[in-house]
Amino acid sequence: MFAERPAGPGRSADDAPRRPEPKYDVQHVGRRLRALRLEKGLTVNGLAAIAQVPPSTISKMENGRLQPSLVHAINLAMALGENLGFLVDRYRAEPEDAVVARRRDRAKIDYPEMGITLEDLNGNFHSGVLEARLGVLQRGATSGAETMSHVGEEFCYVVDGAIRYTVDGEAFTLETGDSLHFRSELAHRWENRRDGVTTVAWVFSDGLSF
Repeated sequence: MFAERPAGPGRSADDAPRRPEPKYDVQHVGRRLRALRLEKGLTVNGLAAIAQVPPSTISKMENGRLQPSLVHAINLAMALGENLGFLVDRYRAEPEDAVVARRRDRAKIDYPEMGITLEDLNGNFHSGVLEARLGVLQRGATSGAETMSHVGEEFCYVVDGAIRYTVDGEAFTLETGDSLHFRSELAHRWENRRDGVTTVAWVFSDGLSF
């Protein structure tokens, strides 16, 4: 979906017509969530208990009436051992061995409750090892009052602005050009420390779900 392909005689790839920006399809996410839940032999209440996500939220998601919050997407994916978020669309097409994710073509997901927009930097590459995201954090953006944790490792590079992480009770303030790498099983949270927009690049191991 995101790979560079020949644009035809006499035209470069950059001259090719722009494709519509990929959209986050909540109905497709809901269908996949229901299919995964049934495949695991779980009821809505059973999945809710494991993921610590309210049953009503799961029902609304499965019926395409609610986009999951970032924390819910992570918790549900961990409970199911599968991916949600951007990776849902990658199940529709064959993965590619070399992918260019053009800025104009990157899929985006908005999380207004957190003040963040995520852009997919992987495109249609094979999922399951590394996942990369560009995060655009609005003024006051935060991962939430509660800490979160997920399997693997997390790497954050500040493209522009400032972000404060709290990891296992220790605070780290990162500014433009700084980076942080930690084991993401440790309880952590972050917040935008700039009086304006901060942009970060995130890389997650173990095929994190969003």
